[in-house]
Amino acid sequence: MKSMKVYITEPLPMAEEMVRLLNEAGVEVRVSRIFHEYVPEEELLEVDGVIVADSRITPESVKKARRLKIIQKFGVGVDIIPVKTCKEKGIYVCNIPGINSLDVAEFTLAAILSLLHRIRERDSLARKARWNERPRSLSERLTGKVVGIIGFGRIGRHVARLLQPFNVRILVYDPYVNEAAIKIYKAEKVDLDYLLRKSDVVTLHVPLTEETRHMIGQRELNLMKHSAILINTSRGAVVDERALYKALKAGRLKAAHIDVWSVEPVPANNPLLKLHNAQLSLHQASWTVDFFREAARFCVDNVLRVLRGSRPLNIVWAYEA
Repeated sequence: MKSMKVYITEPLPMAEEMVRLLNEAGVEVRVSRIFHEYVPEEELLEVDGVIVADSRITPESVKKARRLKIIQKFGVGVDIIPVKTCKEKGIYVCNIPGINSLDVAEFTLAAILSLLHRIRERDSLARKARWNERPRSLSERLTGKVVGIIGFGRIGRHVARLLQPFNVRILVYDPYVNEAAIKIYKAEKVDLDYLLRKSDVVTLHVPLTEETRHMIGQRELNLMKHSAILINTSRGAVVDERALYKALKAGRLKAAHIDVWSVEPVPANNPLLKLHNAQLSLHQASWTVDFFREAARFCVDNVLRVLRGSRPLNIVWAYEA
């Protein structure tokens, strides 16, 4: 295995640990020093395996790759990987379903509470010792609110479970989940428009597909309460960013937490970065020490399976576009 090579596409936490484990198995490893929107084609030409988190891989890169056997996603969503092209070339595409579900759900709850209780704004006032401005930062309780969950897979269900102590009314939109499964979480299955009209908080937990791309656009944002908040920890393109910017700028929507972006890394000129009612993070909802430790070990073990001639775990042909 000494001639085997693996490329890690981003300078991830735990990258050093992955390098160490792969080196111990006799595998040569290269780690990108920066986050790319697209993985450079030349990096894939002569490698046997790739571990990728958020950088996109183009079909052209896969077609030109001479030795590539596996693309291992450091996480769940595979919309950044040309699955169909990989399958045609006999290249495994694998992910780690469910590994970061609880992390994203906890982050979602934190984002909701932070927006309702204006944590960021209050932190700013405190740092500037602006004591007399306290009256302008009144917060709201989550208790008793209506929370709309769009997408009721592993993450959506964790969110519903975490919300139980707050005595909220939970509305769910997911055409692929039956009503009985939703009722287990003391939630109601409703259509999308009803959810948007009634919810005080709307949180998105869907994969990016042609069906979900821009599923929240101008029309949908106009249906929401002016006092509502939106949380997006799914994929950036699920929300029309221009429409969201206009809604937030005009006060048509009270606030939003944006963790994922239509272009990543997010450009410095993205207008959402300048809005006071946009709470932001950089695709980090799942970024916990626990997740990275578990994911690093799984990715290494699964790549080594393939390099040793075995079939890997979690092949994602089921997600093929």
